[in-house]
Amino acid sequence: MGGSNSFISGITNAVFPRMPNFYGMILEQCELVSQASDAMVDFMQTSSKSVADKVIRLESEEDALKARNLDVLANAFATPLDREDLQRAMTSVGVTMTYMSTIVQEMQTLGVPSDQYTMEMAVLLREANVALNRGYKKLGGKDTPLAESDAHVAVQAKHNLDKCFRRALAELFKADKVMDGLKNDTADSKMEAMAYVLEIFKRREIYRHLSDAGHELSRAGNFLHDIVVKIS
Repeated sequence: MGGSNSFISGITNAVFPRMPNFYGMILEQCELVSQASDAMVDFMQTSSKSVADKVIRLESEEDALKARNLDVLANAFATPLDREDLQRAMTSVGVTMTYMSTIVQEMQTLGVPSDQYTMEMAVLLREANVALNRGYKKLGGKDTPLAESDAHVAVQAKHNLDKCFRRALAELFKADKVMDGLKNDTADSKMEAMAYVLEIFKRREIYRHLSDAGHELSRAGNFLHDIVVKIS
């Protein structure tokens, strides 16, 4: 009897393969992004090369995981919702990884130390990534509707980081002291002004990457929202 059941089960699985746990697969990506978010905040505090290397390594791991997940999706017999929704989710949750890796590498290459604004934006990114992770954990069960509040937190990342970005730029372009120094028309004042201009260019680049990461997180939050609406 047992052999007969196994045979029937094998035939059934061949004709109707078991559906992969797509929500769990996306959650695996989210877990790596959350780890990278923690590491980036740590980097803002320490400027540690080993911590920067961790962010870069996690980006590579998430890329490989995303490629695997997209391959499983492409070959899946059945999915819990539209393939396009799953594809957008898999692609979106890890986009901030590229920004985080770029940020830590450029800060090291350009010799830009962290300041209150890079720290604040890194913390905001971490909070939004944690919320996204928390939301995907709730999918597929009785808590699915509760993931809407987590999606909202991620969606707000754009607004929150943009506000911090504008404050950072306002502070960065306060050049009264440098301009006053130029009035002296000395070699030192000119060198100081040039150094300040270079600092503006370098810091603005970092601030912009952080702000753009917030925009991508908002998109990921919107995709999570769409999924919650469709399966609740």
